[in-house]
Amino acid sequence: MLSIDVCRRILQRPLAGYADIVEHTAAFAADTGISKPMQRKLHEMLRLALAVRDADGDDLVDELVLDDIPNYGRSVRAILLRAEMLRPLPRPREPERPQRSRTSRATRRVWVPRALTPRSCQQCGSWFAAKMKVTCEPCSSFAARKRGSSAASAVACDRCRRVDLPLADGYCRGCRWHVANHGPGDIARFGTQLWLGSPVPAPTSLRHDAAPLTARRPVSEHLMVPGQERLFELRRDWSPVVELSRLDLPTLMESAERLLADLDSVMQREMGFKFTATKTRRTLAVLVSWLGADAPLLESDIRALVDNRPLKFSGHRGTQFLENRGLLVPDAEFRQYSQQKRLEAELAALPATIAQELSVWIKAVRGEGKWEHTGRTYRSIARYWHVLDPILKGWLANGIESLREITQDDIKRAIATRKGTPARSIHIVLRNVFRALRQEGVIFRDPTRGLVFAGINKVPPSVPPDRLAGVLSHARNDFQRFVMVLVCVHALNGTDMRHLLLTDLDLSRERLIVRRPGKRHIIYLDELTYRCASAWLRERHRRWPVTTDPHLLINRWTAVDTTHSPIGTTFTAIFRPTGLTMPTLRQDRIRDEVFEVDDPLHLMRLFGISSQTAMRYITAPHPERTAKLPR
Repeated sequence: MLSIDVCRRILQRPLAGYADIVEHTAAFAADTGISKPMQRKLHEMLRLALAVRDADGDDLVDELVLDDIPNYGRSVRAILLRAEMLRPLPRPREPERPQRSRTSRATRRVWVPRALTPRSCQQCGSWFAAKMKVTCEPCSSFAARKRGSSAASAVACDRCRRVDLPLADGYCRGCRWHVANHGPGDIARFGTQLWLGSPVPAPTSLRHDAAPLTARRPVSEHLMVPGQERLFELRRDWSPVVELSRLDLPTLMESAERLLADLDSVMQREMGFKFTATKTRRTLAVLVSWLGADAPLLESDIRALVDNRPLKFSGHRGTQFLENRGLLVPDAEFRQYSQQKRLEAELAALPATIAQELSVWIKAVRGEGKWEHTGRTYRSIARYWHVLDPILKGWLANGIESLREITQDDIKRAIATRKGTPARSIHIVLRNVFRALRQEGVIFRDPTRGLVFAGINKVPPSVPPDRLAGVLSHARNDFQRFVMVLVCVHALNGTDMRHLLLTDLDLSRERLIVRRPGKRHIIYLDELTYRCASAWLRERHRRWPVTTDPHLLINRWTAVDTTHSPIGTTFTAIFRPTGLTMPTLRQDRIRDEVFEVDDPLHLMRLFGISSQTAMRYITAPHPERTAKLPR
């Protein structure tokens, strides 16, 4: 039996036809309605089957291989049949009884595949076809969800009085399905409709709109009235509510039902990830059942509900949905940047004097000082703080109580603790801090003034050709392949790729515009980049056809984000299977071009880099190009 450990070992192995298998899996998922996590599990099983096929030196997967796969054999067989990569076993005739001879005591066993036979589900009674199972798929899933909570052999269903069945709110799945389709009037009646073909949940089920099995609960006593003001700020405690089931919530008002129907249409149109959409709807349903939908909801209530059960509720998309419809009261505390909260927490741990001085520095860097200028983001200040923090701890250990006590000798000793680029980073950060404090009048003398740091002429790293070979084969989808090409061929960095716009890619003219502060760089697409860009655009449109995000590179979170924020730092994981980092591959690409053409203007036009960066790369293979003329 093949195991999951074997799958992990061959996870990065290139397999012929795997890309086509992924496309057929997506089509199979669209027909059957399976989720994204389930698709990833099917990819693992399919990878095992293809690996065995390659090991046998065959073009097709033998059906006997499916018996060695640990899970999802039927789905894997269906996908391989779609892709025409399966060699089905011939239907064997009934084997004749072999004649035993005196010299042969044993006979060879003939493998006969089990046939699908009709049978009745032992739980809901519906008829379905299977080989060995005794319960239908919906009942198996229902029992898995209710295992350990309400399933008990001694408890009988409140309607059909059968025991040894998984229950939800006192009723088995067969009774719940029957009442959902025939109305709540059938609760008191005995008997269940006989189904053929294993009924699956439909829009008329108990999930959303059908009347509950029990009597309708009263309307909430805590409905918010439009225009009513609050006497004082008091955060609600949602912990007693998060454990309630849907049937225990108050009855929805008409306005709340309209709001949830609007959310359902938005989720069906925009949110491709079904699990997240379900959590968003559950969150909003709990809020409007208790507070109503006539008055704007507090963002603090959404955050408090999510904090109690983060795996059950999701508030990010629900917050955006309510804000777009004017039904949200924002909370300034939660709207702070994560880097800003971190900086405030770091300042609170410092002595009062130094914390006050560094607060002035952050304000000046943000562009809010005496001389207004373009401010830096909290993300940039957090990178500065990463360099500054260990230096501050060293000064505090030496008894420094204020930055006014720092001298130039202290600056030199701090820089001397590192070498190369880290030492230069310390010099840049300290110079930025003390210049800002001198500008704001906090200190009288800048200790970094006149301190010059020598330039770094470090040779960019080189990657051996054997390690570069097959880098693109590690890409698992069109997104990763497009990112790898942009880095390895056109030497783009993470910031450039995150801010690429969809309008910047012009396939008709075969060019891509990279927008940078104060300038733009035009990339003329080669054949490989053109094919990867076209494949990513098709995948982008297939997964998110109605997204309004203007960025070229998006994911399942930013595709439905109404703030249109760029994707996060997701590129590191893409290059991890290659054993190389993204900066190393980018620098090796520029270095390789330098060995071909030793013209810095060529590098500046091809990669859009500055003159200083171009000369630094030229220095490595051509030191004579930087020789100074004698005076």
